[in-house]
Amino acid sequence: MRVEYQFCESDKRGYQGVSLDEQECHAHLKGPVKDCLLDRQERENTLEHLKALTEETGFDANEDLLADIKALEDENVEVQNFRIGEAYAELILEKEFSCRFYWNELRDARNPKGNKTGADLVGFIEEDGLVLFLFGEVKTSSETTKRPPQVMTGAAGIEVQLRNMYNNRSKRLILLSYLKSKMRLFPADHPFKLDYESGIKAYYSKAEKYKLFGVLIRDVEPDERDLSPSYHRLKTQILEPVGLNLLALYIPIQKKNWLPIINSVTE
Repeated sequence: MRVEYQFCESDKRGYQGVSLDEQECHAHLKGPVKDCLLDRQERENTLEHLKALTEETGFDANEDLLADIKALEDENVEVQNFRIGEAYAELILEKEFSCRFYWNELRDARNPKGNKTGADLVGFIEEDGLVLFLFGEVKTSSETTKRPPQVMTGAAGIEVQLRNMYNNRSKRLILLSYLKSKMRLFPADHPFKLDYESGIKAYYSKAEKYKLFGVLIRDVEPDERDLSPSYHRLKTQILEPVGLNLLALYIPIQKKNWLPIINSVTE
């Protein structure tokens, strides 16, 4: 990962544009990004369970069971590019920015092609030894005629979404409740529970602390204007001690090729 530009107003507020090389992107798309889109761990657990049914003595498997096993064995991914962008954002935030996402939100989807509710990113970020709640939005854009692109400044853009998250306490409470609902799924000493307890104390401390993160996924040349105007508007509307970071991730592969690479058998 190469830093193309950055602006650090403080340790917890600023923006950054980073780029990746093509070989690295191929490895990401065919590896961890695809794993996220498939929810590979859950998929393999389900496949193992269904296969075990076929091996039970006296159990007569119907055609639907065999068809579902075949469907799970097919790892072809069918998603829109913005879903790939969201998976890529999680990967980079985890690898490079000390963020943690313990739960693949595909498991909560009733309609795999539907939009996420509440926020694109819900997790934790560690800063100076303190773990905070992270609420984020992700947008993917190839637009070059406007800097920032429309997905930053439009009615449903990152600026509006982050500002609404900051101003709408009820919306954040729903997300906190969402995270709390996952607590029962993990043992008492699991890192998820430890992060949640740290995050909730920071959130409800006198100086309320949490992080808002906007991620812009681009398949065009880096340009600081993608983030700079948006950040300087938002910093006057989202006030400290709330953390505010914008990240532009520049991928040197056109987004029309992302899905073919994910589904390719060979490099």
